[in-house]
Amino acid sequence: MIDYNATLQEFFKEVVKYLDGRASRAPSELEYQKICKAREQVQKIAANPVLYADYNMRVVNGVEPDAEPFMPNSHDNSVYLILSKVLHYMGNLNSEFSWYRKEAQENLLKARRAIAYKNSTNIFKDIKFAFIRPEKFAVKKR
Repeated sequence: MIDYNATLQEFFKEVVKYLDGRASRAPSELEYQKICKAREQVQKIAANPVLYADYNMRVVNGVEPDAEPFMPNSHDNSVYLILSKVLHYMGNLNSEFSWYRKEAQENLLKARRAIAYKNSTNIFKDIKFAFIRPEKFAVKKR
């Protein structure tokens, strides 16, 4: 069985890892500060995903991440889109309705695979990730 709450935490760790990589290559102090702020926001969301599953709560508490820190150039916003999709669906991970729960779980697994692909430094990652199912990136219950 898959532990979706633990998988969500692993997803957030991968997002923080991505931001750490971006911070180490930040071209200016201003961009570095924006990346650090986004990192803190993601960590706050990860600390209490039930509270921050609602968009309004993220905005009111100032933890809704901006797109800019996630974009290494103006044409690549894929990591921000991955994060946005998970934030949108994470409130339904434990929904009482199976349709919503299944949709949120599938989106989380696909996002977990996508962020792992982004963070991978393997030169054969295009081939490797083509054959790995999203369930491989899930955390299993013991």
